[in-house]
Amino acid sequence: HFVRWGAALPDQPGVSIGSDNFQGGADITNHLLDQGCRRIAFLGHASSHYPEFEERYRGHVQALRGRAIAADPALQQDAITTEDSGHAACLALLASGTRFDAVCAASDLIAIGALRALREHGLRVPHDVLVTGFDDIPLAASVSPALTTVQQDTRQAGQLLVEKLLAQIGGGTVEGMSIPVKLVVRESSKRV
Repeated sequence: HFVRWGAALPDQPGVSIGSDNFQGGADITNHLLDQGCRRIAFLGHASSHYPEFEERYRGHVQALRGRAIAADPALQQDAITTEDSGHAACLALLASGTRFDAVCAASDLIAIGALRALREHGLRVPHDVLVTGFDDIPLAASVSPALTTVQQDTRQAGQLLVEKLLAQIGGGTVEGMSIPVKLVVRESSKRV
């Protein structure tokens, strides 16, 4: 018996509990659009090899589409969940010469790496570029500027994982589920 934290994939054995990554991607992108951004870069893999990131990207694209903005492939840079990867992805975006007014990072660590790359290039957040992350790790509130992010309810996730596992052990039929997420707005995405 097992229950996993993460995206539910077709034909995957077991039960998955995960956050509503699609809604989180849409919510954070809509927030940036509400701030007047129109050229929003997405840093994070947008493929099935990274299902959580792929869902966040799908939500991002849907939010853009809802405002009659087509997703520009030049604004998407692959990155994994590390500061170094976020830094490298943002540097690649800057080197490409592609114009952007916001960064929607697929994780807080990617966003923190992007903050460093932007600072190294003399760009100020949020004056020149708005930046957002995803996860709401403890460091997100401590970086400067404090990072706007999507909060995953890990306490609820832990409770559900245990409950579902115990139900499985008890012989019950258990299905995976998606947990709602919450937008946490901080200084990194507030227009000044």
